[in-house]
Amino acid sequence: MPVGRGAAGSHAQVTARAGPGLRASAERPQPIRPVPLDVVLGRGCLIDDSVILAARPGRPLRSTTLHIGRRAIVRSGSVLYAGSRIGDGLETGHNVVIREDNVIGSDFKVWNNAIVDYGCTIGDRVKIHSNCYVAQLTTIEDDVFLSPGVTLANDPHPGSANHLCMRGPTIKRGARIGVNATILPFITIGERAFVGAGAVVTHDVPPGMVVVGNPARILKSVGEVTCPLDLEAGEYLAAVAPLVRIP
Repeated sequence: MPVGRGAAGSHAQVTARAGPGLRASAERPQPIRPVPLDVVLGRGCLIDDSVILAARPGRPLRSTTLHIGRRAIVRSGSVLYAGSRIGDGLETGHNVVIREDNVIGSDFKVWNNAIVDYGCTIGDRVKIHSNCYVAQLTTIEDDVFLSPGVTLANDPHPGSANHLCMRGPTIKRGARIGVNATILPFITIGERAFVGAGAVVTHDVPPGMVVVGNPARILKSVGEVTCPLDLEAGEYLAAVAPLVRIP
């Protein structure tokens, strides 16, 4: 388990996940590996082989320490950079990248091949599915869900050498973003709003609204969404958003 540039002399330790065909048991305990000085790791963490902790970027850092809370599960191929602080209950898929200077809450779940770029603020119980890209300087509040392939952009002048106006979107509490949607820089997605699959969001989305299309437009209230298989009662999302009907 590569663990960044720090010395491996810290007293902290991590339990490595068993490889293919192996099961942890009293008869076959999993190996314990030391954690370097630039990683602060909570108890009960499981770290796969080939994970890199506290990788150093090519830019200056406010802090060179990577903080990971208790009960983290970090799967093979993932890279977690120095300088980020992550709460309890982190779980990654394979080949996840979490860059530096991020502040991430508890129970963060992030699936295979997703990237969280630097300088982001992410709340509690956020779920980011496979192949998503979260741009630098994005804010994601509690209980947000990003479906596979979502892109959050942050640069209104792509290719420009001047990044002074670079900022990612703000995704408010409880919002859900559909498959392959794109959210442009500076956009705010309101609380418990729903962005449809493939939408390109160029303007702010009010709380509790469903938007679809390119450019995205308001379709209806989240409270008016019904289950296509009739497995749930009508207005089954009404409990998570005020029922606001569109004339």
